[in-house]
Amino acid sequence: MNPDGLPFCLDHLHHSVNIPLRFNQTVPKHVELLRIDLDSNTNETITLSNKELKRKTFEEDGLLSINYLAKKTGVYRLYKVIDETKLEVQRRMSDTLVLACPQASIKSPASNKCLGDLSDLTIEIHGTPPLKIAYSRVVNSDRSVHHFQNLQPDNFESPLIAAPKVGTLVKPGHQDVSWARARTINVPLNESMLPAGKWLYSIDEIHDAVGNVVKFSTGSDDGEHHYPKGAHLEHGFTIHERPVVKLHGCDSRRPLQVPNGESTQLPSRYRSGGRAGEEGSHVLTWKFSPLESLTPNGDHGDDFVTEEFMAKTLHNVPRIKTPGLYTLVGVKSQYCDGEVEEPSSCLLLNPPEPHLTVSAENINDKCAGNPIGLLVDLDLVGSPPFTIRYDIITKAGIDSEQVKVDGLRSQIELKPKSAGQFKYRFTSIDDAVYKGHSLAGTVQQLTQDVKPPASAFLRKPYSPIDACIEEPVEMNVELAGEKPFTLEYELIHEGKRKKEKVSGIESDIYKITTDSLTKGGEYAIALNSVQDKTGCKIFLKDTVKFNVRRQRPRVAFGHIEGKSKTMEVEGRKVDLPIRLTGQGPWMVKYRKVSESGSKILEKTVKSTNDKIHVSDSGVYELLEVSDDKCPGTVESKASTFEVQWLSRPEIRFSETAVLLPDGDRYHKREVCEGDIDAVEVSLVGK
Repeated sequence: MNPDGLPFCLDHLHHSVNIPLRFNQTVPKHVELLRIDLDSNTNETITLSNKELKRKTFEEDGLLSINYLAKKTGVYRLYKVIDETKLEVQRRMSDTLVLACPQASIKSPASNKCLGDLSDLTIEIHGTPPLKIAYSRVVNSDRSVHHFQNLQPDNFESPLIAAPKVGTLVKPGHQDVSWARARTINVPLNESMLPAGKWLYSIDEIHDAVGNVVKFSTGSDDGEHHYPKGAHLEHGFTIHERPVVKLHGCDSRRPLQVPNGESTQLPSRYRSGGRAGEEGSHVLTWKFSPLESLTPNGDHGDDFVTEEFMAKTLHNVPRIKTPGLYTLVGVKSQYCDGEVEEPSSCLLLNPPEPHLTVSAENINDKCAGNPIGLLVDLDLVGSPPFTIRYDIITKAGIDSEQVKVDGLRSQIELKPKSAGQFKYRFTSIDDAVYKGHSLAGTVQQLTQDVKPPASAFLRKPYSPIDACIEEPVEMNVELAGEKPFTLEYELIHEGKRKKEKVSGIESDIYKITTDSLTKGGEYAIALNSVQDKTGCKIFLKDTVKFNVRRQRPRVAFGHIEGKSKTMEVEGRKVDLPIRLTGQGPWMVKYRKVSESGSKILEKTVKSTNDKIHVSDSGVYELLEVSDDKCPGTVESKASTFEVQWLSRPEIRFSETAVLLPDGDRYHKREVCEGDIDAVEVSLVGK
């Protein structure tokens, strides 16, 4: 029976197995099998029917083979064989096991894990031990195969552990086959799950004690013991990054400072390896202790409270208001507890509101002794830097100014440019914490009658001055003081200074106009001094530099084939070449000389080598030129260009006695037949 020791098993897909019976040199007439039930240990005698005995086959080596169709599990043994001579046939004693096919499944309570967690999987195997199993693990498309050998219950004994697969397994008087029953064995899998991403565990195949192999594949059942891979044979995990949180811009040396009664953001920085939509929500936990409850070394005492904030996105941060010490103690995403990095503690303070105290003394003119301004001392309380705003009140109205102070003390000069009564009213103050804090009623108002000394400064242009040679330059000077003014200034060029003095100026603005500047290069206008009605002479340092172009723009006619005249076919458009210097664009004026009272024509030119288009004959003359800023000159030797038409071709008859004119026709005199005669024709042209 089963001489090759083949393994057999039954399950829901394989309801029966064929156990081979082989006979040598005999033909069986009666065959009895013994089956021992695995569950009850009871015996059953099976007699093969004549129909089963007739389904025999003869093999090439003369052996006779009969297959017994077994539909129950158990231990099968060839018990009795009688041949055609009614004699009992000698049989080789061996036991054949028909077992329940092994089964398996994967069990896990979770599908989401965190980086570094244990897999906490259980593979449940059902079959006759000792069992073997092979499973695969795919981590972010990286596949590996793993095995478990000799899986059996504790203190398990079985003849299959050491005995060969052939021979008797049940000893006489010891008919206990419980070792062949299918057992359920749980195999725990606890692997550290690194790296993050997608993980998949999958059972590939199971082997039982006698060699039954059940294989699983993602395809269909393509063999006796191949099974499609169901959901119970696989389990996938999503391994999430653990979130990290820390404070930014606030630590033990840099506390948060906010105005009293206002809130601010707890400057937490949340970081997670997951996508924002997937793992953006998180919970922050922190400890808070009021300032008065902190220990002498600035730590939390026993009087702290624990608070939480639920954020819906990565960028949501909690707002805090009460002064005290805040320390992050935990962070949790949708799936994972995270880590708190340093700095994790932040002190929130409400600094004192800013305050300003002022004191002032007069600034007097050293020459006339008149008050020309105030020297104001500023004493501040608060968190630097400060911005102080004040109003200047005069008869003309109210002007607002501000001054920035980096420390707790400063000094400013209030020196108006014009005379009159001035009041200074301090309105509000900003510091690093408080903005727009009102100073109304807390700071004294300063008042002074001012007679400022004479002053003058050049009103500088918005862009650099690019002046024209042989042209004057104008510059406005703004004057302040009591009229009339006397102004001294000088024009500086190539180390040479030309001083000028203007007296009796009765206006607040004086226009300096230089002579025509005949040399190019860098110039400077420098104010030397100003004097007003008080007679005090004030020395000045104001200077404006400018450049004067070294050449005037020029225009001249070019040549066509080396000449300043051209012969063209009558009526054709002619391009007269012109040559320019300077900085474009240029405006060129010209006219036709031959006509009395001829119209002056203009052309805008962008290139230094351009053309004027004409369509009449005659002499053309260049009149004026100017570039982007400066007027120019016309070169007299190349200021004209002549256009002539080529003569039209003509034809006429020579005047002889042969032809007789008759209006626009000619009659030739008569000749006799056969005589030779001719008429001469004259042609004019090329």
